[in-house]
Amino acid sequence: MYACSAWSNANWKIRNTPYTHKTLEKLQRLQARAARVISGAFKATSIPALDIETYLLPVEHQIWRHNVECLGRITLGTETFGEQEQQRRANRIRERNIRMSPRRAIQKAIQEEQGFSLKELEVITPYVVAPWWIGPKTFIEENAEKARSRHQHSIEKEPDAIAAICTTISQAKSAYMGEDTVSTVYAGELQGISLALQIAQQDRDQGNVRTKVMIYTNNQAAIRSVARPKGKSGSYLLQDITQRIQTLRAQGLTVEVRWVPAHNGIYGNEAADRAAKEATGWRQRGPPGPRSQQPPTLRSLKATLKMWSRRVVNRRWQAQWHQETRGRATFRHTPEPTPRVLQPHKHFAKRQSAIYTQLRTERIGMNDFLFRQRVPGFTDPGCDCREGRQTVAHILLQCRKYSALRNLELGQFPGRQNLRTLLSERKVAAKVVKFTEQTQILGQFRISS
Repeated sequence: MYACSAWSNANWKIRNTPYTHKTLEKLQRLQARAARVISGAFKATSIPALDIETYLLPVEHQIWRHNVECLGRITLGTETFGEQEQQRRANRIRERNIRMSPRRAIQKAIQEEQGFSLKELEVITPYVVAPWWIGPKTFIEENAEKARSRHQHSIEKEPDAIAAICTTISQAKSAYMGEDTVSTVYAGELQGISLALQIAQQDRDQGNVRTKVMIYTNNQAAIRSVARPKGKSGSYLLQDITQRIQTLRAQGLTVEVRWVPAHNGIYGNEAADRAAKEATGWRQRGPPGPRSQQPPTLRSLKATLKMWSRRVVNRRWQAQWHQETRGRATFRHTPEPTPRVLQPHKHFAKRQSAIYTQLRTERIGMNDFLFRQRVPGFTDPGCDCREGRQTVAHILLQCRKYSALRNLELGQFPGRQNLRTLLSERKVAAKVVKFTEQTQILGQFRISS
């Protein structure tokens, strides 16, 4: 998918579509060829089934996701959208005859999902602070017990320290950081540090004289970012934090950021956790209440744009797989796309992996399939036992010719007479493959008993 944000949108000015159906078919066939090499599946296996068996995202969804992430890297600000809106109003009549640009087409595709706002997407600057800036002191203890002891010592021995829940002056601040398409847990922890610094500043503005600000958080990634701010997702929060730290330093306050484990057993941390939940409208008793106000500056993180795009394409893939008419044998075993289909293959040789895939897709060297494919020399779909067609279900569940071998290799377990259990459970997969090998049915695998 190298440079697909360029070539996949080259057709907009001509046909008002991103790419032709012919282009998509070529890419699908290319990915299917690779999937067959990976899985050992037959050429007759459908493309949707191959994508599920190898957990390869369908090409059309890959293109859409790459385009969305490319648009995020371009960094469109609020000003860009304002200018575009003015231009659209001024040229509304003229635009009826103008084709959509690739960038606008991708923007439209995102906005149609109604799950992510590009207008408030963060702008990541190359740097947050000057290279010579000295960050606050940060402490991450070796284990949770030491962190708890240090926290208790700070409360008892350093009463002038000030901690979004402040145990010294019994003050709390909270803010609603939006849905998971806007912020992450990491961003929420950074906002909590900013709120704690705001409490410290208000305390100083009221004339209280303290010498140290001690902030405790249970997110080590946030602590490291505050110590060494870098230009990455969430940098707008780091800029706010560093500016507040500088202001407090100028007033003679030292800032320390320390780690405490989880929320249990630490009063301040438990109270902060409760305040964070209440900021979303949650109440311990009674109906939900109002949410806290959003902070003055709230940006959608580029990290959440990636997570959102992946969630959208997975949802589309799932809907597409449910509506698909091909690959229904695989659908019976895997009704939803999941990476768990790859787990049984971890301990398989290439030969065994191919057998397992062929069993699941029912595109395998058994009489029924070979007869339907009109392979020369196969004129009868029946099994050698003469009690039915030689299918995967017949061999694994019914054929009397292999009853003794079936009892020996598969044994007795709940669901043994269920084909989906046999071809879906990771613990049973190796037994099923070994049984199939020992039947000597598959002509392409010459395996000695």
